Amino acid sequence: MLPDLAAIARVRMATPTGDLGRGVEFHHACDASFHESAWFRDTNRSLRDVLLDAGVTTGAARACSHAGTEMLLDGALVTEARIERCARRTLAAVDADAERLASLAPADARAVVTQRLHLVGSSLDPLRYRDPAFVADRLHRMTAGRRRIEVRRRDVRTIADTLARFAPAIRAAAPEVVAAVRRAVPSPRRPE
Repeated sequence: MLPDLAAIARVRMATPTGDLGRGVEFHHACDASFHESAWFRDTNRSLRDVLLDAGVTTGAARACSHAGTEMLLDGALVTEARIERCARRTLAAVDADAERLASLAPADARAVVTQRLHLVGSSLDPLRYRDPAFVADRLHRMTAGRRRIEVRRRDVRTIADTLARFAPAIRAAAPEVVAAVRRAVPSPRRPE
């Protein structure tokens, strides 16, 4: 999750060592397998095309199709009690260890990164990713100030409606998507 947290904090972090470093390597391997899957490529492309046809700008459509698919998939997965517990434990650890995690950021960014990690760890509700309207609003906030991918406020409702149309298929595919990544990237141990 650390690479995703770095993206949320909008900062590059040094590669950690030890267990955390192995976790980052595992995260990257899972991401690579997921992003190369036919399911992700097809879903991402279809969602992007529908957003483009609805008038969403090219950069925003690409960002929303990619991250929106991932968020809705996370929302589908977190409905399983074991996964929800794991997600909440992870977020609590991010909050508790924000300073230590921020030490991987450049020295001049550590105070801001610590603050952002505390905020994410203490306030993010993973169950909200089931809601396409929440996801669309989150995408709007995530892209704010990023000129090439920024979601215009007027497009948030269109994005939410489009995500809502794709959500049932994403939920239905979730178990097999995860199973395919697990087959491709075996984990030495899984959280209980």
